[in-house]
Amino acid sequence: MRAALAVLAVGTFLQAEQPKLPEPYRSLVDLAQTTPPEFTADALLRIAESGKIDDRDAVRDLVEQAFRLAGSAAFRVRMRALPGTTTDTRSGILNQAYDLKLDALSLESRAVRDILAIDKAKARDLLREISPPTLAPLTCDDALVYDVADFYRTIGMVANAAFSEKERAREENVNLILDYLGQASSPAQLAPLARLVRNANVTPPQRELLWSRFNGLLENIPGDERSYSASLSSMSAESGPEMEVSLEKYKRSGSTCKGDASSATTTTASTPKLERFWQTPKSKKLLEDGLKLRLASDGRLFTDVERSTREWQEQLTGYLSELADWTAGEEPSATVYYHQKCLVFEALIELIPAGPQRDKALLDYVNFVGNSDLQRQSPVEWFIEAHSVLERVRHAEDATLGKLGDAYQHSGNTVLTLEIALEKSLGARPPAMTAAEN
Repeated sequence: MRAALAVLAVGTFLQAEQPKLPEPYRSLVDLAQTTPPEFTADALLRIAESGKIDDRDAVRDLVEQAFRLAGSAAFRVRMRALPGTTTDTRSGILNQAYDLKLDALSLESRAVRDILAIDKAKARDLLREISPPTLAPLTCDDALVYDVADFYRTIGMVANAAFSEKERAREENVNLILDYLGQASSPAQLAPLARLVRNANVTPPQRELLWSRFNGLLENIPGDERSYSASLSSMSAESGPEMEVSLEKYKRSGSTCKGDASSATTTTASTPKLERFWQTPKSKKLLEDGLKLRLASDGRLFTDVERSTREWQEQLTGYLSELADWTAGEEPSATVYYHQKCLVFEALIELIPAGPQRDKALLDYVNFVGNSDLQRQSPVEWFIEAHSVLERVRHAEDATLGKLGDAYQHSGNTVLTLEIALEKSLGARPPAMTAAEN
């Protein structure tokens, strides 16, 4: 229901008269509106953030449109994979996908940060419109845990910059932080909240009040084993004298999942359950035969010259035939099949010497990605493969990047077409904010 209402509201908003954008940005906006909401919102924010639009009203409208669309994103809240669970697993792929920060909460938070520099009052209003994250309990089988750092960083920026002196005298900024402390319900929120309190621009007595409220939360917050276990290292990193006693109580209060932080008093017998790649006979053979294209019998990498020999080319032809015969029905799920096949294509694009065979591999890869059903089921998880290949060939010394871009542009897939159009006008997708910046 929320997604339907958001789409209806955005449709009405877009029909209203908006400040006109110059080209090519108007065309980029039109193209973006043909893609799933998370890609539309991201594109609008990238245009607004580019510094290429001089009209502040136009920038404000782009950001507000993005905010309205963000709530309909398929991913609701960012997650991250536990250490040791990312190699050749679906959780590793999902970790990369979540790192693009195209989930609803990350996009909404980004829009608030963008508009804060333009309209502080509007930033406060939009922040209040964001539904506090609902973090359902996890189990020890889960390999992904919640990461809501961007949201609380945004609250801190608004609290520090969006209140007048009179409002600060009435402690409205402090009350904003207290409200979010009162809404916390998961261990995943504790470390970001601790940073929020530590970085708040408040008086010493106000900070003492905030730490007191935080410590009460720390000592009493409920939590599932997985979220509690995952929070221990981040909370230890945030440790300081103001929370030392409460943190020790917190460390003694819960139980962890097997193999996690050893400081807890109780452990369970469960570990994360992973969807591992290369487990079926067909996928194992493709992996092994793919390695034979990369490595000589003595374990060294084949040289460019060796990969141009007739013998290697015949081996490649056999491998491509083997790849073409591979079907989703031979794998545990269509999703696992999609990621494995994309990984194979990635390796081939890197291995095959420049020429007609590489060009064909590029086109076959783009056709496979562009027509995958996963785009409808999980848009960002689908997109991470296209993004990964684009990043992988970005520094190629030959024409591979240009050819891949042309293939995306003419793929008939609006998301791939949009990504290349944005790159041509704005430059490569900027990296998402790092953990250190949180």
